[in-house]
Amino acid sequence: MTDAKLVMNRRSVVAGLGALPVAAALKTPALAQAAGDVPLGLVLPFSGATGAYGPAMKQAAELVVSQVNGAGGILGGRNVRLFIEDSETSATASVAASKKLLEVNKVELVGGFWGSPEALAAKPVILAANKVQMLSCAANAVTEGETKGLIFRLQAKSSQWGPAGAKVMQKIGAKKVTILAQQNPFIVAMVEPFKAEMKKLGGEVMDVVMYNPDQASYRAEVEKAFGPEPDAVFVLPLLTDMVSISKEIFRGGFTSKVVSLGTGADAEGKFLQAVGPEVAEGIYHLQPSPPIDSPSYARFVKQMGAPEGTVFLFAGNAWDQICITALAMEHAKTQEAAVWAKSIREVCNPPGEEVDDIVEALKMVRDGKKINFNGAGCTCDFDEKGDSLNRSFYVQLIKGGKNTPFGVVS
Repeated sequence: MTDAKLVMNRRSVVAGLGALPVAAALKTPALAQAAGDVPLGLVLPFSGATGAYGPAMKQAAELVVSQVNGAGGILGGRNVRLFIEDSETSATASVAASKKLLEVNKVELVGGFWGSPEALAAKPVILAANKVQMLSCAANAVTEGETKGLIFRLQAKSSQWGPAGAKVMQKIGAKKVTILAQQNPFIVAMVEPFKAEMKKLGGEVMDVVMYNPDQASYRAEVEKAFGPEPDAVFVLPLLTDMVSISKEIFRGGFTSKVVSLGTGADAEGKFLQAVGPEVAEGIYHLQPSPPIDSPSYARFVKQMGAPEGTVFLFAGNAWDQICITALAMEHAKTQEAAVWAKSIREVCNPPGEEVDDIVEALKMVRDGKKINFNGAGCTCDFDEKGDSLNRSFYVQLIKGGKNTPFGVVS
C-alpha cells in the first residue's frame, strides 16, 4: 500500500444519502409488466440488520432505468421495467421475494442480494428458472458449484477480505492478533485467508473465537478474544452484533486495537448512531471500495446528486447490475437470460473501447463496436466463474465521532 493511496482528502461515506423511507422504497409496482416492457428484478434490504443499504441501491438502479428508457429503451425501443422486493435481511424472505419476481413479474434478472445468506438461499430457485442472478454479496460459495454461467458477482469475494484485513494490521503495527468472528458463510470464508496473509506478513493469529448471530450476550466471547491482550482483534460482524460487541469492549476497558468490517462498524453510519463517539473511537473498518478516483465513479456521484468525493460503497453495485444487463441484452439482441448472459463479458471485459456512460455504451453496442464498460461500483470485469476482478478495499478510522479516511488496500 503506497503512501499515495493513503491520502484521500475530502472523502466522506454516504449515510443513507438519497435514501427513501421504507414505505416509499417498496412502492415499485408488483403487477405483471405491461406488454413490451423488459422486466428486471432486485432483492434489496430495506429492513432487518442490513436495511441501511437498500435505499441508496434502489435510487441508483432507478436512475439507470430512467436514463435507459429516456434514451429510447433497449431491444428496438422497449422500456425496462424494474421490480424491487425487500430481502428483510432474511434468507427465507429472499427466497419468497425471488419466487415472486420470477413467477409473477416474469423477470429475466434477479439482482441485488446484499447479503450472502439471502443470495445462497435464492440461488437454486433462480438457477432452476434459468434466469440470471447478480450479487452484491461476498460469500465464496455463491459462485461455486453449478452456476450454469448465470451468476455474476459485483463485489469482492469473502476470501479477498481476509488478506485486506491483514494488510491493515501490518499498517497499524499489529503483530499478534486474535479473530472474533460471527458464524456466517460470508465471514467464515475470511478466516483462513486472513491467517495465511498474517503469516506471510510476519504476524501471528493467537486465537479464533467464533460466535453465533443474535446472541443475547457476547461478553464471554469478547473476554476470550481481548483478555490475552493481543495487539489487535480482527472483529468480523454485522451491524447488530458489532453494536453489542463494541459496548462490551468499552465496558471491559480493553486496550487492543480493533479492526473490523464496514458491515458492522459502519453500515452507512448506523453504527456510530447506535453506540456514540466514545464507544466507537479508534475502530478501524474496511469494505470493498468503488473505483473512487475513476471518471466513471465521479459521473455516478454527480448523477446521484451527491457532493463531490462522496463514497457510495454499495449503491454503485446496483447501478452496474442494471447497466450490464441492458448492455448484454442489447448485444445479444434478446431478453432471454440464458442467451444474454453469454454477452456479459463481451460488453464488460477488455479488449474494447472504454466507456462509462450507459446511454453512449448502448449506442456503441448497437453500432457494432466492441466496448469495455466501466461501472460505478467496479470495473465490471469478470473471471470465468462470474467473480469480479480488480477489487480494492476502502479503510476508515473512527475518530472524534466521524469516519475518517485511512487508506486503500488491494
